[in-house]
Amino acid sequence: MHTSVPPRHAPGATPWLRPLNHCATPRLRLLCFPPAGAGPSFYRTWATGLPRDVEALAIHLPGREGRFNEPALTDYRATVTAVHSGIRDALVPLPYALFGHSLGALLAHGVALTAAEHGGRAPEHLLLSGTGGPGSTPPVTGRDAWSDTELVEDLREMGGTAEDVLATPELLDLLLPIFRADYALCESHHADPPVGRLACPVTALGGADDRHTPDDLSRWASATTGPFTCRTFPGGHFFLTQESAGPALEAVAAALR
Repeated sequence: MHTSVPPRHAPGATPWLRPLNHCATPRLRLLCFPPAGAGPSFYRTWATGLPRDVEALAIHLPGREGRFNEPALTDYRATVTAVHSGIRDALVPLPYALFGHSLGALLAHGVALTAAEHGGRAPEHLLLSGTGGPGSTPPVTGRDAWSDTELVEDLREMGGTAEDVLATPELLDLLLPIFRADYALCESHHADPPVGRLACPVTALGGADDRHTPDDLSRWASATTGPFTCRTFPGGHFFLTQESAGPALEAVAAALR
């Protein structure tokens, strides 16, 4: 069984990666991209649910957790380029897979395409959660320009943020600017989505009650010439942290085996 580890830099001492487990002889490296407003700790509970030979690391974007003092990024293509440059060395020694939820799925897809375009090692598997594939219509737009009240109500409806956080003005003062930056990043993606197809297997996961419908999820099939799998679980947008957390992680673990 994996054990979680204290926050520290990942292979190559890059600030873009935070290890989630100890793995003495890894077969595969899994890189996890958090959703909007979140940092590496979104995946802190995953360490014990993955195969023993999978080394798990979380993407650490500027503006949150240990990189709180750095300005958050708001342009999709610039962010993908920066992430790929920051983690490139981690993509070389081992076969790797990418997992992303919501905004993280959009970034994982972009990084996978960028790796392939630059002639580097392509991912063994791309797992995308909580967002629609190419050509789907975003269920909500323009959130980067919403008022604080509108943002809080939207976060409450999605269910991914603790109520005590939403009710604490001091915490919201810290959190809402990160969400605004990440929502601007999403708008940038929707305005100019990446183009290209992968050859690796792609798995799409989603909540049955999410704004992103199963039809939206199924559009990820067009992202690859390889095998495609689509699965839905009980719950809403944050099914990964709700009642479906266990089954969803089991599905990820099975795909990585």
